[in-house]
Amino acid sequence: MTIRIVCKSCGSKIDAKDELLGQTRRCPKCRNPILIQLEPVQTSVGTVDVKSPEIDVNEPLKVRRLRPDNLYVVLGTDREIAYWKANEGWFVNVGNGFEAIKRAPDKLPDVGSFVLVQGYVAQTAEGRRLKGLRFSKLSGRGVLKPLVYGSEADILEKANESAVPTGAQKRMLLQHIRKHYFFEFTDDAPEIIEYLQGFDSHSHEVGTFVDD
Repeated sequence: MTIRIVCKSCGSKIDAKDELLGQTRRCPKCRNPILIQLEPVQTSVGTVDVKSPEIDVNEPLKVRRLRPDNLYVVLGTDREIAYWKANEGWFVNVGNGFEAIKRAPDKLPDVGSFVLVQGYVAQTAEGRRLKGLRFSKLSGRGVLKPLVYGSEADILEKANESAVPTGAQKRMLLQHIRKHYFFEFTDDAPEIIEYLQGFDSHSHEVGTFVDD
């Protein structure tokens, strides 16, 4: 038997193996988690088999994480909101600097439109080098709460829509890179510096980005 599931996020109808009952899998269409808990689909004479073989949720749910080498920054329209440091967590802008977000959760905006920057960093023979940037949209009330509550990587679940940064946001990001990383950090990616200093207003990604 199979279990018929309806994704509450996108409405997709999905079939899962009955042994997965009680487990969580990710919707193949919208990538949101789904709890497998509905009744099995009954097949009998006169009953139409409504399986959807093109949609498969039987693969294990992949846990998203923040790569220790990568850079992660949240930008507002006029200021840097927060950034992540490996082994230390998220830091929030408190006006005159940055504090660990657990110590200053009230400084996090409750509502607004923000951009999550993910920077792919690779280890090379010459050291760590920035290889690519990806920009995603975060908007709505409470959208930044995952930075405070739950796993440090929970914010990635909110970043499902691509975003094109403004010129001001590009300048903020370039300032962040120059402040927190060494001079040679962007040596292998001149297109990234050109993108951040240029007038490209159509791309949500630049350079090379590798998903784990």
